[in-house]
Formats: sequence, structure tokens, C-alpha cells
Amino acid sequence: MNKLLYYLTSLLLSTSLLAAATLDSWPADAVQAAPQEPAVQTLQVQPAIQRDLSAPSLQNAVDRIIRELASQQGFEQWKQGAWTTYPLGPGTHGWIVMITVDGQEAGYLVVQASGQDTYRLIEYGKGPYPLFSMQTLSRSLVRLDIIEYPYHLERIYYNPLEALWKVTAPQADRVWYIDAKSGEELPLTNDSQLPAADSGLLVKPLPVTDSDALNTIIAAGQTEPSEAYERLPWVKNKPETLVRFELLQKWIDQGRKPIFAAELYGGRVHVPLPVTGYQAWSGGESYVGVRQDDDRYLPLHTINPLGGFYP
Repeated sequence: MNKLLYYLTSLLLSTSLLAAATLDSWPADAVQAAPQEPAVQTLQVQPAIQRDLSAPSLQNAVDRIIRELASQQGFEQWKQGAWTTYPLGPGTHGWIVMITVDGQEAGYLVVQASGQDTYRLIEYGKGPYPLFSMQTLSRSLVRLDIIEYPYHLERIYYNPLEALWKVTAPQADRVWYIDAKSGEELPLTNDSQLPAADSGLLVKPLPVTDSDALNTIIAAGQTEPSEAYERLPWVKNKPETLVRFELLQKWIDQGRKPIFAAELYGGRVHVPLPVTGYQAWSGGESYVGVRQDDDRYLPLHTINPLGGFYP
């Protein structure tokens, strides 16, 4: 493929995928025959208890979550945004919610149905590189020369740090595993190297104490993140593991710049993430802000077992 044809194909793919993202539902098992297409507060939080958001529909739940986040510093542009949901796959009862502003990707939510008319916010992020971004994926397909073949796409979500695209191209007799956030090819060769099926699609259930509670952000803090590859405590030092929210909050409020590092996929992937802050919700969940291309907020109780903090 000459350079002109290569870049024209890339442009057409990116444009067609962007148009496809406006559909109400883009099935995870679709076969692609061709590339058509406030002040910081000190707060005592009990992270083991989470009250889910009671809402009559997924649309109502997402609207309320976006409205709450749009009131926070850094999320203001979401007030003018639109959103579309895509299922995360059979049996997960979860959705990736893509937020766009003026037609451009501006953030995401991962939402899970947790019971009758109740929903749980699993994670969220803001910026032009959301989880399961079609734009990021299109660049990866071009870079890996996958667009030359008919291919089959699957979204796979085990937890916030082990989320990926599985791309199968039968004519090439190849399977690619692509990180759903960075778009980087993962060093995996078959499904046996993925996390065990019982390791938790989405997240492990938490005790529900009051599903009628309206979740709002009741504490937030920020810090200027470190450069993960310039400051290397995660290479030299031992991590703080199973960190309680109160300790993380203390670090951030003191202006420290922790790094969270995780070993994923059976130790095949090592990911250091600079911590940018925290947000605590009235429902009982606390989220750690990390920088991965742009800003993500990951549930502390879910990422704690995956790695450790280097304050």
C-alpha cells in the first residue's frame, strides 16, 4: 500500500467511525467487513459501603450523573454535551457512555445496572481520549495494518485497568488485543492470557444500604501529577497497598504526588499512573484521579488489589 492510499484509507476510516458513533447502539460483536465507516474538605468515607443510584431508566441515571459531574471544575463543558451508550457485552449489565461536545469526544462513564431500577457508576473520565474511543481504535487499526482485512471487534471489560478491544481477522489468521484506553497493542496471544472469567466482569458487588440516595460529590481534591517515567519510586521502592481513602486524601491535601502502579494480565503489563486527585461521592464510593493520556477517575476499592501507591 503506497503512502497516499494508506493515509486516504486512514482518513476515510476515521471519518466513517466518527459517523458510526452517533448510532443509538453499536453492538460489541459487530463484524466489520471493511473499514466503513469546590474547596477541599476533610471527610471520613467508608469505601466498603456503596449506595447505588435509584433511577427509573438508564437514561435518567446517566443524565443525573452527567449533571453532577458537569458542576465540577474541569467538567463544565459537559453541560453542552451529548451522550451515547454502547453495551459492554452479554452478562455484564454494563454500558460505556461516550460524551461528545461539538461532535468531539470529551469523556466517558462506565455504568452498571446493579438491581431493579438502580445503577452504579463504575468509573469516569474527561478529555479527548476516552475509554473505548473509536478515534483511538481507528488509529490503532491503521498502525497495525488491520484495516487491510475484514475484522471482528469485541469490547472486553474486566475492571478499569484491564479493559480491551479484541480484534479478530480470520483472513490474516490473527487476533490482536488492544488496550481500550491507550490504544496500544497488548502482549497477549490468546484468550487464556486474559483474566479469569470469575475475576470480576465490571466490579465485585458491594453491600447496598440505601438505593434511594441521590449520589453527589461531597469532597474533591487535586494535585499536579508527577511524570511517571521521570520520578521512579515505583521502580525502586515498595508500594503502599490496600490504601484507605483517608490516607490518599491526606497525601493529596498535603500536595504530595503519588503514583499508582499495577501489574496486569498476569504480570505481562506494568502500568504506572500519576495520581491527580480524588472525588468522594455521597453514595459511599471514592474515586482516585489518575492521568493516562487524559484524566480518569477509578474506584479505589477496585484498583487497590491490582497494584500499589508510591507516595
